[in-house]
This record gives sequence, C-alpha cells and structure tokens, in this order.
Amino acid sequence: MSQPVLSVVVPMFDVEPYIAPCLESLAGQRLEDFEVVIVDDGSTDASRKIAEQWVRRDPRLRVVEQPNAGLSAARNTGVRAARGRYLAFCDSDDIVPATAYAALVGSLEATGSDLASGDVRRFNSAGERPHPGYGDAFARDVRRTHIRRHPVLVRDRMVWNKVFRRSFWDANAYEFTLPAFEDAPVMMRAHLEASAVDVLSEIVYLWRIRESGVPSITQRKYEPATFEARMHMVLDTLEVISTYAEELVDTYADDMCRGDIRDALRALNSHDDASLSDALSLARSFVTSVPADIIDALPTTDREMLTQLIKGDMGRLRQLVKASS
Repeated sequence: MSQPVLSVVVPMFDVEPYIAPCLESLAGQRLEDFEVVIVDDGSTDASRKIAEQWVRRDPRLRVVEQPNAGLSAARNTGVRAARGRYLAFCDSDDIVPATAYAALVGSLEATGSDLASGDVRRFNSAGERPHPGYGDAFARDVRRTHIRRHPVLVRDRMVWNKVFRRSFWDANAYEFTLPAFEDAPVMMRAHLEASAVDVLSEIVYLWRIRESGVPSITQRKYEPATFEARMHMVLDTLEVISTYAEELVDTYADDMCRGDIRDALRALNSHDDASLSDALSLARSFVTSVPADIIDALPTTDREMLTQLIKGDMGRLRQLVKASS
C-alpha cells in the first residue's frame, strides 16, 4: 500500500451517539489522500459496529483494537499503526470541518514547519461558540513562527487542532502518559522543540459539548478525581516549560491562575475539604511556585482566592469561590 499523506488517529470508547458524525466529517475532508486509524479502546456499546459500517463504506478508514486502557494509551496505539507522512488526532465525539486538513497539511507543505495549528469552536445543538482563550492565539495567520516569538501559543495546549510532521513526532518520541488532561505536557514540548510552527486563523476543529450519554471529562471537571488529574496536568506542564523555556514560565503561570486554577476551585461549591484534599494540595503546590508579581496583578477576587489557598484558610476560600461563581 502506498503511504498516505496524512494519518488521523481516532481513539474510541463508548461514543455510540457521536462516532458516526465524527467519521462522516473525516470521510468528507477536502484532502483525499489520508487514512483514519480508529482505535477501539474496548468499547461496550455499539460504537464498534458503527465504525465498522464506515470502514466497509470507505477503505481509507480502518479499526485497530485494544483492551480498555484509556485515551493516552489509545492514542499511542494509533500512532504506532499510522503510516502517513503527517499525523493528526481527532476525538471520536468531535467534528473536523471539511477544509481543515487540507489547510493544515497545505501550510506545512509550503513552509516546512514541524506542526500547524488552527482555531477551534465549541458546539452543541444550539450552535457554535469561540473556545475561550484562543482568540489572541489564532487572530491571524502566522507562518514559521515559534512559541518563543509568539508566546500566546502557551494557551494552545490541545492536540486535536494540529497536524504534525511525522518525522518530527518520531524524532522526539512523543507519547501521551497522563490518564486525563493528557494533551498539555506533550503539546508544550512539541511547541518548544519545533523548529517552526504555522498558526492558522481558520477554524479547523469543532469540540463537542455532550448533551447525551456519558459526559466528557471536561464536563466532569469538578469531580474530586478529575480536579486532581487536572492539577497533575498543570504541574507536569509547568515542569516542561521550566525545563525547555524558563522565560515562558510567567506567561504560563498567569494563564493558569486566570484559567484552570480559578475554574478548578469551583469544585469547592459541591465537595468537602476531605474529598478534595489531594487536589487542593496539588493546586497549592502550583500556586506557591508562582511569582508574587503574577498573583499581585490578578483581579482582586482571584488574587484573594489564591492567597487564601496558600494560607489554607478554607472557610474564607469557600466564601470567595461561592461569591465568584
């Protein structure tokens, strides 16, 4: 078989309501020379049956399987099976606009950059809306840039709005390891180790807000275990940035304090201190490492919340979180 231009890895686990629209969007790509590697991560519903119907319909799609091992392992399995010169990832409940891969691959072919990244929209039955935090990063096309020259790319931490040169991916031996919120440490390494990056203002990915079936992990983010997993991601990503680009630590810390940390603390509205103990300890570990001038520059309520987190005054912290929610 000839080598396809692009491989798209689609990890799949119990997404019966969503897998058909996802595969339909991939089959309808304007870029025609590609393969889709669907990794069945031990699905227990009709997802596999639906995927096999699409495989019979379109020879560019195929299924590989593994016992349930989670999203990171499924993506890694898909990468090992992929044959394309370029590599992309799509979650099995999302949708890829028809021109997305043609635009991303076309940009890499023209520039020689190691990865290309584009804008994202969140969507449900009510319509689409911008993904918070991405407005500045994807406001305009920027070819052959780098996160050190374009530091707003610190916010570009997801894998599925990108295409990677496969030789670049393999040379740096990227793998997903975290059980949840697994993208950010790997994507920050990729941004930092790339020789050049293409940024496209085009919307290349539609990220679903689930309205039926099992909620996605981002829709369960206030559960204690999910809060804890999110804090492991925050700390692991900090370690990557500290190792590869210490000059970007302040940019990352500011984004986390205004975003993930502030949002994650809303778990205090529905869970007690004991169930959140490990997650809060990790959050406190991160915030105590943030330079004081970053915290001082936060909006008043955010600054006060993080100050009380550091102090361990949970009563006052809960009051502030409730008032700001």
